[in-house]
Amino acid sequence: MKGIYTFGFAMTLAAGNAYAQDGHGNRLTTAKLQPNAVGTAPVSLGEHPAGPASGAQRDVLFTEDFANGLAGNNSVGAWTVDGPNGDIWRFNDHTPTGAYTTGNQYIQSTTAANGAAIFASDSANSDWSGGTPVIVASPVDFEASLVSPVLDLSATPFVELSFQQRSRFCCNNSPFYLEVSTDGGSTWPSAFITNAGLPLNQGGTGVSGGPVVTETRSFSLVGAIAANPSNVRFRFRHNSEAGSSHYYWQIDDVNIQSLPPNEVIMENAYTSQFGGGYEFGRVPQSQMLSTLNVGASIINYGSNPQTNVVVNVSLKNAANVEVGSSIIDLGSITPGDTMFADADLTLPTPMDVGIYTAFFTMVSDSIAEDFNATNNAQSRAFSVTDDLYSIDGIGVYPSAIATSEPVGTSSFTDNTQDVRLLNYFEVHVPATFYGVEVILGSATQAGSFFNAYVYDTTDVLVNSDVSNPIAVSDFHVITAAEKLAKKARVAFSEPLALPEGAFFVSANMFQADNKNMFIEDDTTVPQPGIASILWIPNDEPANQNLYSGNGTAWGVRISTDATIGIQEVAGLPGVSMYPNPTTGVLHINTTKAEITTVEVRNVLGAVVKTATFNGTVNKIDLSGNAAGVYTVRIGNGTNYAVQLITLQ
Repeated sequence: MKGIYTFGFAMTLAAGNAYAQDGHGNRLTTAKLQPNAVGTAPVSLGEHPAGPASGAQRDVLFTEDFANGLAGNNSVGAWTVDGPNGDIWRFNDHTPTGAYTTGNQYIQSTTAANGAAIFASDSANSDWSGGTPVIVASPVDFEASLVSPVLDLSATPFVELSFQQRSRFCCNNSPFYLEVSTDGGSTWPSAFITNAGLPLNQGGTGVSGGPVVTETRSFSLVGAIAANPSNVRFRFRHNSEAGSSHYYWQIDDVNIQSLPPNEVIMENAYTSQFGGGYEFGRVPQSQMLSTLNVGASIINYGSNPQTNVVVNVSLKNAANVEVGSSIIDLGSITPGDTMFADADLTLPTPMDVGIYTAFFTMVSDSIAEDFNATNNAQSRAFSVTDDLYSIDGIGVYPSAIATSEPVGTSSFTDNTQDVRLLNYFEVHVPATFYGVEVILGSATQAGSFFNAYVYDTTDVLVNSDVSNPIAVSDFHVITAAEKLAKKARVAFSEPLALPEGAFFVSANMFQADNKNMFIEDDTTVPQPGIASILWIPNDEPANQNLYSGNGTAWGVRISTDATIGIQEVAGLPGVSMYPNPTTGVLHINTTKAEITTVEVRNVLGAVVKTATFNGTVNKIDLSGNAAGVYTVRIGNGTNYAVQLITLQ
């Protein structure tokens, strides 16, 4: 596959590092067959994503701004490099370069003007012989570490290490590591993932991997150095195990400072309607259960033990009236440890239709002395609906925190036709579903089209089979009004009665006349890996086709509304195409004699046949084309009918 969209949290179906590679050197891994245990951000144990600023309660024990390069500007000693590709770690004071690194992607750290450390893997994987870098024929998965001097932290063993970084990486899970040794570097038993929570290929131009980011990462070293704080070294390890060539990793402004005496942090929280970590943005009233699984992770980021730690959960409706609550007693948390609060909150039955917000707060014996009170709370929102069921929360989550990005028929080179976005959903009370709603990306163009499928999870996850849907819809051509509204709906060919179980709903997008369709990917709330799945028809040379999502949620929803699709603009009526399958000749009949155009495209989106008719009985001959599935689109300039035809 040659595309520009890549997936974080993707996991392999089979053993080994099989992957598809796109035109930018990115690799996509295949979908795993089981969900993550909890739908929360993959933050490393002990990490505080944005550590408190230095203050009266904190002593600075080590600083490094690389003003003297790798020789060190820290009053302790020089940095060293280790590993088979150690020479790729170097001092740098300008934007990284390489076959896939263009534009200004230099770290925007506090002291960027005097340089930073960089692992320049894109540059090392480029051929510079022609002046302009081009990727080498066989990119290498590099392994090397940037190692600190030895530090004696025995006088202040309750410390935090923070640094500023800018990283662009791909593929698979692609972890960068901060590792800690207490025997001077002989062994490295403690490891933290420094790029947890970032999407693959972030730090590029923003087209495929999100915004350009320089960030601060902070980690408590309390547990990591407890064995011998007098002989500590730490290293930044660029690993090769993930089967990744990466792009670059820039490091600057490394600091070690003492932890405040009291600092307890609520790292994340979740509201999972049915457990399993899935957080549905919308659930039909008929599917809501009598309990809601709620929880949060709490870390003691101070040097003192935290006692009598309690997490309070209050679920409120849109009128700010509490409809449910839970008190979760965690007891004591030792410095550097994380504890997980989890409970089933009792709900009113039935739940009224509307938006609900769960507010998570915590208290402890020392909460009044907490160093940073702003990180002691979290919230989550979801909607109980009359009919819509979605794992995305677009339009439900507060606009201040909501994030999304589009995925569509121009996201993957050679995949302009039949790009399928699958969302997971569960049926707990048998129900009948009538159609699908999609949230369109702003770059969607009128004239592109889609249809919808529903699958049993066994077919997708066990058999990796997307050829056997249990429900299908007609094709729906996007109108100018739908583009403006950023929403389109399509009905199933017949009502779909589903028993209790788990399913996927799929929107299948098609480009037409170079007009693309995009669907928003809700990136606000981390989800289990199989909450969303991608299927692409053309995946050379990997031929894996099926990929787990970003730990996010496509804007693809299923509806119990029996009127869905009725208000939609009608397609071209009275069109029939037969036989299907065909060995060559395809008859295309219409009920109205008017000028129509026919366009036939293969699975790559290439036009293989066009024709113009002015009558009700017509035919085209597809003989000479390769056997396979083709999209046949007939239109009168205003309305269109689309059908998939199999050529034998």
